[in-house]
Amino acid sequence: MRLNKLCEIEDWQQPRLRALMCDLEPDLAAAYPGYPAGREHRKSWEYAHLIAGLEQLEALHPQAMVLAVAAGNERPLYALSRRVRWVFAVDVYGTSVFSNHEARKDMLSDPDSFALLPHNRNRLVVQYMDARDLRFEDGTFDVAYCLSSIEHFGGIAGGQKALTEMQRVLKPGGVAVLTTECIVNGAAHLSEEHFELFTPITLRRLLAAARNLTLVEPISFSLSKSTLATRPIPMDKAVHDGTRCQADYPHLLLHHAGRLFTSIALFLRKSPS
Repeated sequence: MRLNKLCEIEDWQQPRLRALMCDLEPDLAAAYPGYPAGREHRKSWEYAHLIAGLEQLEALHPQAMVLAVAAGNERPLYALSRRVRWVFAVDVYGTSVFSNHEARKDMLSDPDSFALLPHNRNRLVVQYMDARDLRFEDGTFDVAYCLSSIEHFGGIAGGQKALTEMQRVLKPGGVAVLTTECIVNGAAHLSEEHFELFTPITLRRLLAAARNLTLVEPISFSLSKSTLATRPIPMDKAVHDGTRCQADYPHLLLHHAGRLFTSIALFLRKSPS
């Protein structure tokens, strides 16, 4: 399976990704017969692609230490707690623009209440922490990941700071994973308050800041004709719709300010020394 790539509708044909989507979203699998067919959502892809990629890289094992950066209450936290020794979830809970949604304050005191799938509560630690200032010792984690959050850290410079922090706390040979937004229609990078839309060029600029992290494979910025043929969804509508029950499907391409974009996944490995 290719790891460093854009989200494409063909990915829903992969048996392992489909199985992981059902595992991560049992509530949706129960509500919609044949799930995830007909409910193609890029967030489901981000979750499943993360775990499938870590499996492929053999980064998940019973003694693994995993750090989820700007984690909110995302489903992979709970799924990973069944697969590794410790999962540390950090975010600025209760104080960010997302504090009424993904990063609520009560996640700090009661993470079990946000669990929508089976998990091991004894292996999940939730802490208040800024992604740009990770308060862990160097070389602590086997895996550090950040899903669709690095674009909210204060421009490219803020994202670079967060990525270098992830690099620092990874063990030699450890794996870093990012998903973020990538423009696919050739438009320029967009920087708005609390939000970035990256281009292939600015994504490479972001990654270049972490000099000890190397892509596990080249990035494919190609997008299939079938994916491009899906109907783009206005970003404002996607944000307003909120829940998957209200979403338009396929939920793969979004558009905003003349930019057409979708999710991209990036897997990197820290140099051995």
